[in-house]
Amino acid sequence: MRLRLIFLIAAWSLFAQQDATIRVDVQQVLVPVVVTDKKGHHVGGLHASDFRIFEDGVPQEIASFSSDTAAGVDDIGALSKPASVGVTPAQGAAQAGPRHTFVICIDTLHASPANAARTRTALENLFEKEKTSGAQYVLIGIGRQLQVLQAATTNPLAILLKIRGTAFQSAMGGLDASALAAQLQNIRNRMDEFCKRCACGTRPSHGNCDSEIDTLKQSVDAEADRWTAPTKGLLEQFKSVVEELAKLPTGRTLILVSDGFNINPKREFYAAVLAYLPNRPQFKLAESRESDPGLRDALKVASERNVTIYTIDSRGGSAPSFASTGAMDAGASGGNSALGDLGPRNANQSVRAGSLQNAAGTQANPFASVESAAMEQLAQATGGVYFHDSSDMLKQFRNALADGREYYVLAYRPKNNAQDGKFRSITIETSDKKLSIRAKSGYWAEGAAQ
Repeated sequence: MRLRLIFLIAAWSLFAQQDATIRVDVQQVLVPVVVTDKKGHHVGGLHASDFRIFEDGVPQEIASFSSDTAAGVDDIGALSKPASVGVTPAQGAAQAGPRHTFVICIDTLHASPANAARTRTALENLFEKEKTSGAQYVLIGIGRQLQVLQAATTNPLAILLKIRGTAFQSAMGGLDASALAAQLQNIRNRMDEFCKRCACGTRPSHGNCDSEIDTLKQSVDAEADRWTAPTKGLLEQFKSVVEELAKLPTGRTLILVSDGFNINPKREFYAAVLAYLPNRPQFKLAESRESDPGLRDALKVASERNVTIYTIDSRGGSAPSFASTGAMDAGASGGNSALGDLGPRNANQSVRAGSLQNAAGTQANPFASVESAAMEQLAQATGGVYFHDSSDMLKQFRNALADGREYYVLAYRPKNNAQDGKFRSITIETSDKKLSIRAKSGYWAEGAAQ
């Protein structure tokens, strides 16, 4: 893992060309906020007086405010003006260096050939029209290994050439996804044969079928275990990408593109069997309140360092199959999350894509339960969007980039200054209830001194 981190840091050497000093105030919590109207258009011209901010339901005083992203979300100096005054675009433009970093992170482990082609086409169309605008871009693949396909560049053409290159096409070959699909289909074929000999569905099986089921379970477990290490590796790579991005003194957006995956691969394999034997306890996994450590740590870092994560299900408008929508499925939607119930949402929270719910919960800790999708939760917790119900990937990429260019930054000094390691939920409201708001759901007290 250390070699991967060193490789990642070396590949992002362009960052060293800018001043890496980040000025922070340990008493302040910074909250980037995206505001849109009913049509999804960004709303500018708002002032600090248009916002209200709450921590664990307690009103907080906005200490500073900015509507310009030039200095990055960690530059308290840029936010030191009175709360009613923002930094002008002219002032921001005068500052050297990239204003925002967009990391496009592609899950190559689970990308099917067809969906990989859709992703490549959407990215080509995106960067054919993308203009140089004070942003820098990084293109990364995570899967069997972490691949920095294009190190940080402010030139969209460099990204376009990489997307059209052989290295990108090789990384997106879809061999692993094809192998997984073949294994799952083989299980279904075996179950078809099994059901010809033994009762399936809800009918009880004969005694002589039980031993065959035990043999089947051993075989399914062995096949699923072969995917455990690659899946854990992918999550560790994702964590390292978040950690490196979190170090940069710019605005930070990470776009994760995936076909969806189960954090526990056994869940997908068992689902294939349970479609035939729904009452067999051998193939039912007990829910756990423990999320994957790599994913949990990535979310903590992202929340503390204001890395906004957008997740795009590259299967587009097609509904996930039954076998891929388990409780820990990173591509499933609805319900609470694999990382837990986020509790009270931002009062005007946007529902621009996916099944983003505004229902208030009783617990704010994102690790309170594990009942739904990691991809959805990563987006919700960090103020991003989970795109999963549209076949227009180009539009989804453009929306993510647009959000990274037009947002406000609020700062406040928490009235509760106890460093007890507990999760503190953040709620943002605007005076105009017709507007939609997206912001991170909160932070951990132990990380308040960012």
